Amino acid sequence: MASKKGVNKKSDSKDAETAILRWFECEGEPATVQSLTDALGSKFGKTLVQSILEQYVSEEKLQVKDIKKARFYYLIPTETINHGEDANTTGSVKVDLIQQVKVQTKSLSQLDNELNALLQKSSSVKRASIITTLSAECATLKERLNDMQQMANNQSCKNDEDVSLLTLRYNRARKLWLERKRMTERVIDAVLGESCDPKDLADIFGVTTDQQVNVSFSDTAIALPSATAIVHA
Repeated sequence: MASKKGVNKKSDSKDAETAILRWFECEGEPATVQSLTDALGSKFGKTLVQSILEQYVSEEKLQVKDIKKARFYYLIPTETINHGEDANTTGSVKVDLIQQVKVQTKSLSQLDNELNALLQKSSSVKRASIITTLSAECATLKERLNDMQQMANNQSCKNDEDVSLLTLRYNRARKLWLERKRMTERVIDAVLGESCDPKDLADIFGVTTDQQVNVSFSDTAIALPSATAIVHA
């Protein structure tokens, strides 16, 4: 059983060596232990990947460059570039470029934070402007409301005046009617005497009283408020 496990472990190590070398040959990019482990789909353990990378460095199949706390591994090129300049520097240049990208990314992040702060400040100014505008509109609406309330009060006073005038006219008409009724009754009594009752008066002369037709301006008629009461109300 122990022998079988040893064979499997050796087989995994061989597969990992092949996969790692093929990845560098295909991608041609620097990688850390963690990034390479992720790139291989975590098929091999991080410890195994690190062991093989160090093995390739010792075998001069890979080069390594430490930047701060990160160690980058990259493939040693077999060709030369830039008019005979040693191509072994290519990987180092790529690592430097990656570091520059990280620096630029950090700077970009800082600029983005500053931009967000400026946008928030602008939003605060905009909100203040909106509040000022709404406050002005609110003041205008309050003024209009006060004007409408004043108009309503004036209209109420006018209505009271109209009712008072109608009451005065009604009372005056009722008083005039009562006076004419008394004069008519005296004339009838003087001419016909007490022998003519209301029925004969209606049949012979066509004259009916207010009691007969249920219409009256007497004191028992509809009671209206006095003009004095309306004014004081």
